[in-house]
Amino acid sequence: MITKNLLFIYSSIFFLLGVYINNTTEDASKSMIVLLILVVLFLWYYILTRKYHKILIISILWFIIWILISSYNIYKINLIENSLKQYFNWKNYEIVVEIDELNKINEYKKEYIAKLLKIGDIKNNETINVVLSLDKNYDLSKWDIIKTKTRFIIFEDFNDFSYKNYMLAKNLYFKSNVYNFDIVWKKEINIVEKRIIELRKFFLDTIYKIYPKEEAIFLWWILLWARESLPEELKQNFNNSWLTHFIAVSWFNITIIILFLTYIVRYLPTTLRVIIITLWIIFFTILVWDTAPVIRASIMGLIWYYILLSGRKWNILSIILLTLSIMVFISPYSLNYDVSLHLSFLAVIWIIYTQKFFEKVFFFLPDFLEIKTAFTLTLAAMTTTLPIMIFNFGQLSILSPLANIAVTWTIPIAMIFGFLSIIVYFVYPFAWIIVWYITWIFLKWDIMVVHFFWKMDFAIIKFDFWIYKNYIELLYFMIILFLIIWFRKKEEKI
Repeated sequence: MITKNLLFIYSSIFFLLGVYINNTTEDASKSMIVLLILVVLFLWYYILTRKYHKILIISILWFIIWILISSYNIYKINLIENSLKQYFNWKNYEIVVEIDELNKINEYKKEYIAKLLKIGDIKNNETINVVLSLDKNYDLSKWDIIKTKTRFIIFEDFNDFSYKNYMLAKNLYFKSNVYNFDIVWKKEINIVEKRIIELRKFFLDTIYKIYPKEEAIFLWWILLWARESLPEELKQNFNNSWLTHFIAVSWFNITIIILFLTYIVRYLPTTLRVIIITLWIIFFTILVWDTAPVIRASIMGLIWYYILLSGRKWNILSIILLTLSIMVFISPYSLNYDVSLHLSFLAVIWIIYTQKFFEKVFFFLPDFLEIKTAFTLTLAAMTTTLPIMIFNFGQLSILSPLANIAVTWTIPIAMIFGFLSIIVYFVYPFAWIIVWYITWIFLKWDIMVVHFFWKMDFAIIKFDFWIYKNYIELLYFMIILFLIIWFRKKEEKI
C-alpha cells in the first residue's frame, strides 16, 4: 500500500536529485537525459512488480519542477556574476554595504560578512554578500551601514575544493580589503540585543580570563562557536588532523547540550523536559548568534530529540527530508557545495540507524553524564561523514580514526565542566579550582592530540576525483539512501 508518507519520501528524493543533478550539469537538457534514464529504470521495475506507478508519475513531476528551479537559480547566479565582471580589475570602486556578522578575527585583521547595497550610484536589488577585511582596531556592529572605496577580489578554488561555489551557496560573490570607510548609518541596539551581546561577551571574557590562551580559544569554539577568534594556524592543525568537525558549526555541540540537559532533568515529567530543553536550545542559538549553520544545527538537534523521545523512529526520514527540502528551496546551490549542510543532515540520519550498534560495541563506556551516548553518536556520524570530507578536500589521513577516538570522549566532559567552571568561578570560589583543573586537563589533552596528529604527513592519502567528484558524491548519496530504506524495511518486519 502506498501511504502519504511513502509518497512524500519518494517525491522529496526526486526533488533533491533534480536539484543536485542540475546543479552539477548546469544544463537542463542534460538533467532531462538523466531523468529519462531514471524513468526507464523505474518502468523496468514497474513491469516486473506492477507497483508504485503513482510514485513514478509524481516523482517525475517533482524532478522536472526542481530542475527548472535549479536552472533559474543558476541563471540568476550567472547573471549576477556577469554584472560584477566589470569590477574585477585593479581599480577601486565605491560601495555601500550593511554589516551582517563578524566572521573571523586574527592578529591583525577582522573579517565581516556584509550585504551589498550600492556600487557607486547603482542600487543593488539582488542578494549579493561580500567578505570585508578590516584592520583589527575597527569595530563594527550588525546592521551598521558603511561606505568605502575598495577593490573587488574574486573567490578562487583551491586543491579539489570548490571554494567559489561554496561561497556562492551563501550568496558571497567577492571579497575586499577595506582600509578607510565612513559609517553612513549605525543601528541603535535594543535592550534585548544589547543583553545578548553583553552575556556572550561575559562568557567569552570569563573563559579568556581563567584559562590559558590556546585552551580558552578552543573552549570558545566548543561552547559558543566563537569562530571569529580561532587562529588560522590552530584551525589548520585541526584540518590536518581531521578533527575539524569538533570546531565546526554542527549538530554535535547541540547534541551534547541536549544529552546533558536530558541527564539533568530526567526525573521531570516529559512535557516539562521538552519545554526546558527546547527553550534552552533556543537561548543557546540566540546566544551564539543567528547564523544559518547554527539555526540548522539547532533544528536538526531538536528533531533528533523529539523523535527519540516519541519513539516514532522511522518518521525521522520524512521530517529530515522536509527540513532539507525547505533549506534547499531557499538556497539550491547549498545542496552541492555547502559541506556543513551535508555533514549535518547525513550525521543526524545515520546516528538514528547505527547508534544501537555502536552502543553494543562500546558497552564498557560509562553512562555518567551521557558520555557513552555522546561517544557512540560521534562514531556513528563519522562513518557516514568521512567520505564527504574526502570528496570535498581530496585527502584522507589513515590515522584520523585514532585521532577521533582519542578526542571524541573528552569533548562532552570539556563542554560540561567548562560551562560549570564559569558558574562556579563566581559562586563557589574555593571549589572552582577543582572544576577548572578537570576542564583544563581535557582541553590540554585535545590540543596535544591535534598538535601530534597534524604533523603526520606520511599518513595522508590524496585523492583526485577530477571532474567526476559530484557524480561520485551523488552515487554515495544514493548508496546511503538505499541503506536507509533497507534498514527501515528490516525494522518494520521485526
